[in-house]
Formats: sequence, structure tokens, C-alpha cells
Amino acid sequence: MSEKNSTQSRFPVVFTVIFTFVFTLLWWPRMLMIPLNGMFHHVEDVWMDLMFVLRAPSLKEGDPRIVLAAADEDTGKKFGFPLPRDKYADLLDRLRTYGVKTVAFDVMFFEPKPAEDKKLVAATKRFGRVIHLFQSKTERTPHGDVVTVNIPVSGLDKAAQYLGYPNIDFVIDDDGHVRRSVMFDVRIDDPREASQPAPSMDIACVASFIERPFQELRDIYSGPPPRIMHINFRKPKFWLQHEKRDRPLEGEVQNLPKVLSPYRMISVMDLLSGELTDEQRKALKGSLLLVGSTTLGYFDHYPSPFDPTAPGVEYHANNIDNLIHEDFMEIPARWTMLLALLAMIWLPLLLLRFPPAAGNSAAALFVAGWFAWSWYQFGRGVRVEFVAPVVALLVSFVVQTAYRIVTEGAEKKFIKNLFGQFVAPEVVEDLAKDPSKIKLGGEKKDLTIFFLDIAHFTTISEKMPPERLILFLNRYLSALSKIVQDRQGLVDKYIGDCIMAFWNAPLECKDHRVQACLAAIECQEMMGELNKNLEPGLPETPAVRIGLNSGTATVGLTGSEKKLQYTVLGDEVNLASRLEGSNKFFGSKIMASEDTYEGARSQVEARELGRVRVVGKSEPIKVFELLSRKGGLSAEWKKALPLYEKGVAAFNKKEFGEAKEAFELFVKIFPEDGPGKLYLTVSTDYSVIPPPEEWDGVFNLTSK
Repeated sequence: MSEKNSTQSRFPVVFTVIFTFVFTLLWWPRMLMIPLNGMFHHVEDVWMDLMFVLRAPSLKEGDPRIVLAAADEDTGKKFGFPLPRDKYADLLDRLRTYGVKTVAFDVMFFEPKPAEDKKLVAATKRFGRVIHLFQSKTERTPHGDVVTVNIPVSGLDKAAQYLGYPNIDFVIDDDGHVRRSVMFDVRIDDPREASQPAPSMDIACVASFIERPFQELRDIYSGPPPRIMHINFRKPKFWLQHEKRDRPLEGEVQNLPKVLSPYRMISVMDLLSGELTDEQRKALKGSLLLVGSTTLGYFDHYPSPFDPTAPGVEYHANNIDNLIHEDFMEIPARWTMLLALLAMIWLPLLLLRFPPAAGNSAAALFVAGWFAWSWYQFGRGVRVEFVAPVVALLVSFVVQTAYRIVTEGAEKKFIKNLFGQFVAPEVVEDLAKDPSKIKLGGEKKDLTIFFLDIAHFTTISEKMPPERLILFLNRYLSALSKIVQDRQGLVDKYIGDCIMAFWNAPLECKDHRVQACLAAIECQEMMGELNKNLEPGLPETPAVRIGLNSGTATVGLTGSEKKLQYTVLGDEVNLASRLEGSNKFFGSKIMASEDTYEGARSQVEARELGRVRVVGKSEPIKVFELLSRKGGLSAEWKKALPLYEKGVAAFNKKEFGEAKEAFELFVKIFPEDGPGKLYLTVSTDYSVIPPPEEWDGVFNLTSK
């Protein structure tokens, strides 16, 4: 059984070690050089989308200098789709008059159109601060992949201030969302600067708009490997709706579902016609304007946390906004998240030490605390993983709790089987709730040990048939055991007609000396009740002798693998047994050692029996007989006890004549009292023939 318990006790640690290894592999496969983001990558992204939605009111607003020019449905109906390039040329000229600082085209020109291209190139030169997209194509060759750059519009590469790539294709998540960005593509050389990583359209816009050197931006955002940035989405502010109207409303375009966008969006048609409000004109002055399509069927959908059909141009606006303000979402160092993950996995192992209610509450508080921490960090622009640590905690906690339920169920059954017959039911329940109160193996404790034996049992048993003898024993032992249990004692064992019990283990009982003494007195009282209905023909009236002793003893589980017993061992136990037998010598009923009596004297009435040297002990001890609860002496005892105490005091002083006189008066009140008769006999003898000079007043008991 000990081997089985040892295996069970190791399970929480063994499981936690294995779970730590497996969960870490699932969470961070890159540690094995596997090019994956871990099984929680996507769900963490979805959780972060939800965080943006929940915290939308507290998010930063979009930079008002960033404006979107929408090639919307009305624009397409008037000029056709795709929009002719000469209209883009006209748009550039118009934007110069509005005071726009930088223009970026989120538009791909796939094939040359010489007539239109010439106008676009010229308008681009006139404007100056224009960013265009370039196309890249990867071809597989026997010597490896070759990336080529193609700019279909002749001269556009020289006319534009910068060229950039779209920055979307290889950051699209499996669910179609774009939550990250890469500013430089190390796979492609810059068309204008050989052996330099190609810039994205977004980084080119920032270099132009805030006039920041390209090399400085490369040093910050390029790789290898490419530095991945996590977008800090801005607060939605401007209404965009899909409604037919004669004149645009402020901040609205026609060809989108009714959603909110962080950035002002103005129709290209309105920009070309000049039909703008004063607020729109004011917003355009000194702005960074992004030109892109918003017509259904003519733009790519890249869902944001706020809009499942957001156009790609809005993604670029968010990206540029983050670049300008240098406030992309920060990602904690991977090792710090690993430490948090490990803490969550190992925490339930610690919670096993607490009661279930406290452990469950603590686990719930940790989940709530981690949510509060991630919520707080999100407000600071830090993306703290929430799902993986919580899943780690919950899985570990559920498994450990299931283990606890199974093992505690077996433990409770074992405890109830072990203690159910020997202690009060409430004590059994207390132990079952907290098995840790039972120490496996032995421990030293201050205990009170109780031995009770039925006097005259041999004579009674010889005159009684076996079946009636068992009923007789059960009747007396059941009633007396219940008193012990009700007084918080544990019935250790039955030895024939003897009850062995002890106090202060496994549950603590601070006043165990008092409880044991009161139990002994109540057992004597119970005998009076039980003897009122004696079976006819009994040769003797049943009586009990009780021995009590207190001191340090070893208590714990002992036995074999198939049968365990919770018991107490030591010299103090042997002394309690000897005191029970010593009652025969004195003719007393309850003999308690001085240690036991001193711990209970405020609650009981007692008399000194003397100093005795029991079998197996060289040192004598003082013993007392318990008479009743405090204040419970009868009128006769109140009169007789002072005479007895006077006689004992004289006896101890070797004044045997005076002692004899006192005991003669005492036995007139209680003629059948055992200790009184003993002292009267010894005092009478010693008054005639004094004891030897070396006599120390100790009664040497030669039998158990």
C-alpha cells in the first residue's frame, strides 16, 4: 500500500512535468525549428480582435492628417472601372491645389497604356511627393528562385518619389485578416537601390510625409529575418455607408456597408469636381492622402476588428499611422511569456495543498487577475497573450482537481473505514475533509492515554453462554465507547473486555487531559445506569477500572499493507495500562497520573492515592483517584474527604497514629472504600511496628 500511495503522490508532479513539456512544444514549436506559430496563434489573434472591440472607446483616434481618397461606385459609374490613368493624373493636379503634402497610390497598373501613362507620369513629376507600387514576380529556376521587378508604366519609377510593394500578401492570416505588417521585404531588392531590401508602400509614405531618411528606417524595420510589426488599430470614428445620394455627407462614401472607419474618406469623384465641404478642404491641407478603390468587386477585403469588409487602403492607413507615431503593439519577450506559462501550469500543484473551495477560488482569481493584467497591458499598447496561459492553467487545474477528487474519494473511504468505528462521526468528517491532519508514519505528540477494564469479567464469563456474553460485552463497550468518542477521544482498540483510547490525535484537542478525565468520570456514572438492568443470575455486579496517563508518545499508522491501524506507542502508554491494573491494589476506580490530574484539576474533584512504583518502572510517581466533576461531590464526600486528606498527610509524615485516627473516622462514613481501608490497615500496622528507617512512603506494586 505504501508503494501505491507513493505512486499516487508522485502523479501531480509527474503529470505537471510531462504537461509542461507537451504544452510548451504546442505553444512554441519554433524551439524545434518548426516554421509554425504555435497552436494558439490564431485564437490569440481572435482574442486580440475582441480586445480592440471591447476597448474601442479608449483607443487612440486615427491621425487626422491621413485621408483616404475612395474610387467609389459613383466615381466608377462616371469614369468607368478600372479608373482611367489620366483621371488619376487629373486627381494629382487637383490634390496639389488642395495643399496635399504626400500622395500614395494603392493601385496596381498591370499593363502599359502609353497615352494615359504619359499623363500620369507627368502629373507625378509635377506633384513630386508621390508613392507608387511596383510589381514583383518570383520564377523558379534550376539555380533557385529569381525575383524580378516589373514597372509596366514607363518612366513612373523615375517620376515617383518612392516605389513600394503592397505589403499584404505574406502577412494575411488564415482567416483573411491582416493584423501584422512587414516594412521591408528582404527577398526583393529595392528597384532603385541594388542589394537593399525593398520598402513597403507604408514605409515609403512615412519617409516622404515626415521626411525621415530611408536608411534610418531600414535600420529600425528591416531584417533579416523581416521584422514583424503588430498593428495597433485606431478608434473607429467616421461613418461609412452604402446609400445612393445626390451629395456626399461629411465623412461618408456610398459604396461600403454601414461601418465605422478611423480615417476620413472622400470620394475621388468629389475631389475631381471640387464639391468639398470646408471641413474636407481643411483636412486635405498638409495631409497624407491614400488613393484606393472601395467599389464592391474592385477592392480587396481585409477585415479589421471593427469591419469584416474593410478595404485594403484602410489597412495601409493604420500601418502608416503606427509608423508615424511609433506605437505598434509591443510584444513581450518570448521568454517572459514562457515563464508566465510555466507559472500557470505549476500553480495548480500548489493549489492542491489548499482545501477545494480555497483552491477553486484561487484558480478563478488567477484567471481574473491575468485578464485584468492583459487588459491593463493592452491599454499601454502591449499585446500580452491571454488564451494560452489561461488554457494551461485550466487544463492543469482540471486534471489535478480530477486526480484530487479520485484520490480524495479513496482517501476519505480509507479514513472512514479506519476511524469510523472509533471516533465520533463529526471527527471522521473533519478528517475526511482534510486528510493531511493524519500524518503517515509516526509523530511525537503530547497525548492522554486511557485504559478501561471490566472488573470481575472472568467470573461473569464463566457463568454466561457465549452468545449472551457477546451481547453483554457489546452493551457495555458500546455505551462506554460512545462517551469516549463524544469527549473527542479515539478508541484505539478493544482487548477483550478492555478499551484502549487516547486524546489529541489525529485531531488536536488542546484540553485533552480535561476531556479524558471527564470521560472517565462519565464512564463510572454510565456503569451505574447500565447496572440498573442487570441480567438475572449474574455472579458479580459489573464494574470498571480506569487508568489515565499523559505525556509524549508516538502516534501514527502501523500494520501491514493489507491492514493498517492508527495507534499509539511508548512508555507513557504502558504506564497508563499499569495504572489501570493498579486500581486493584488500592481498591480505586479511576487512577490518574499526576501529569494528567494537574492538567484537569480545575475541572475535577480528586484525592491523592500516594506514590507508587509500578512494574517495569524504577521511578515512583504520584497518583490520584478522580471522584467527580468540579463541585460534584456528595454531602458525604464533602464531610469525608478532609478526613482522608488529613490521614494521607499524616501518613506521608510517618505520623501513623494520627493517620490511623483520621482513617478510622473516614471509614465510618465509607466503610467499603478501598483506599480508605488500605490506608487504615497500613497505618495500624506501622503504628505498632514502624517501617524500616529507609522507607520512602512508596507503594511498590509487584503485579500488572
